[in-house]
Amino acid sequence: MANKTMIIKWTFVSLVICVLLIVVVFSLTPADKRQSKVDYLAEYNRISKPADFDPNDNAAPYFDKAFELIVDAPDDFEPLKKLWPADMNDDQLQMVKQWVEANKQTLDYLKQAVSKKYYWKPRVFDNNEPLIMADLGDLKQFRQGAKLLCMGAKLMAYDGQTEPAMRQLVDVYKIGTFFTGPRFLVEELVGTGIGSLAVNSAFQILDQTNPSPVILEDFQKRITSLSSNQIFLTDFAAERLMFYDVLDCLCAGYGQDKARMVVKKFFLRTIGRAWAKREKRSADMIFDYIDIAKSKTPWQLHSEGNDVNCVIERMAKGTLFVRNLAPSFDRVLFISYRIQVHTDALIAATAILRYKAEVGRYPNDLQELVTAGYLEKLPMDPFSGSALAYRVTGDNFELYSFAGDFDDDGGKHNSDWADKGDGDFVFWPVQKGP
Repeated sequence: MANKTMIIKWTFVSLVICVLLIVVVFSLTPADKRQSKVDYLAEYNRISKPADFDPNDNAAPYFDKAFELIVDAPDDFEPLKKLWPADMNDDQLQMVKQWVEANKQTLDYLKQAVSKKYYWKPRVFDNNEPLIMADLGDLKQFRQGAKLLCMGAKLMAYDGQTEPAMRQLVDVYKIGTFFTGPRFLVEELVGTGIGSLAVNSAFQILDQTNPSPVILEDFQKRITSLSSNQIFLTDFAAERLMFYDVLDCLCAGYGQDKARMVVKKFFLRTIGRAWAKREKRSADMIFDYIDIAKSKTPWQLHSEGNDVNCVIERMAKGTLFVRNLAPSFDRVLFISYRIQVHTDALIAATAILRYKAEVGRYPNDLQELVTAGYLEKLPMDPFSGSALAYRVTGDNFELYSFAGDFDDDGGKHNSDWADKGDGDFVFWPVQKGP
């Protein structure tokens, strides 16, 4: 019995010594020799860089100059950004005019930037940081620049300069397209937000002014050209890289050089690697599924009984990292199609107003616009599977989407796109609320 006890004791001691030796070896071996880490930063810069990149076509230098000079919006500006100038009091109107005037040089640089084909800057990180630590602080400046351009456009239209105002809103929309994928999801969402700001401002100008058919046709052609091929449909390639990068960093123990972290490093590089493989498999399944799901409209997914989040939850079952860090994919896809239908509705409303100005009446239906050459194709509603709802109402017309509840509520407006409760999203008449 004593001999058996001694054998067990020395076996345990030997195992402890072996573990300690392995830990020492792992702690003394340089990280770059222990594991060949993929350079995900370089890969992100590669996939986000325009295929035909030419520095002369890059808007980045002009945006940089604009943001160096930009004067921040007044503290009280936020509630005013959705107002039409006539709805502001004298002090508010004077304040926004002064802000736009103070940014005259900034506006010049922004216009030069928009004349370029694309915007691209390589991301650079220090200390081998993972992609998730990317500094995206410049996005705040882009949002502020878009607000500045939109307010300037509304002031121009208010003063009777409708044509330059509408062209400036096309510029804002183009800035939004500069952030289409493959980019980080937050970049793509900021681009979508900028595009939505331009569309909302354009609807406001159409509602508050009376542009000539020539101005309407010019605006319609420009915005149609920019919005073709579902330009804002989200691309998740960069998010996939981000998942891979964080998992590899965790398992390699990058950036953890203190002696007290040695045991943790050893654990992550052994048991952790098996865990990471399982997480990667789940992530790949999810991203592959999303690449298929995003090609279907919300209406198609709804009709097929496919709940994107439920499918993803099943795929992520048994995982930890993927389940907790995956974005709300169905919400992102919803936003992608929302900006698309909002833009299509703007194009349709512009065509309807052109038709009214030239023919003397509103079209009986949207097909009449296509037949008469005012629209290239019917504006489809991704939340109904058919054309946008349209009808003439006395001396006006209604144009709306079924929105997120997927049914016709008779044009009852829901500003939340029926995310909560029932309702449609009404594009025209332009809603005065949020």
